[in-house]
Amino acid sequence: MAKPQPKKEEAEIPTASMADIAFLLIVFFMLTTVFSANKGMEHMLPPKDDSDQPIEPEESIYIQVFPSGQFAMDGTNYPIDSVDKVYTYVESKVQVNAKKPIIVHTNPEADYGDMAKVVNELKKLEFNMEQDLAITIPSKEEAARYTEYGVN
Repeated sequence: MAKPQPKKEEAEIPTASMADIAFLLIVFFMLTTVFSANKGMEHMLPPKDDSDQPIEPEESIYIQVFPSGQFAMDGTNYPIDSVDKVYTYVESKVQVNAKKPIIVHTNPEADYGDMAKVVNELKKLEFNMEQDLAITIPSKEEAARYTEYGVN
């Protein structure tokens, strides 16, 4: 009779501490790696333009469009029918400094056509001056800040 063969145990690599070793190596290399601080992207800044005039906040042109069919330029009210006054008023202001900000603040209940008339006058002026004007329409947050600081 043949002798029973003992069961062969399969060779096994202990992997219980393998994850610990892997994390220790990762931490070691993260702490010992040195990055060169003098290499990277080079930023080319535009040359300084000495001809720019400083712009004070009170120098901006503030145009408001109201739901009542009126608009105001720097606190003076006008009916929307006299929207051509926007052209002459803003032209006199930007001839001194063309980079003067022009803020067009439209009330949410105002007629879109009224706002478009005001912006069209500004675009006409921009075309005739052959120079870009700094026309901006404030976001809701900016408009809330205008109201908060009493700019009406």
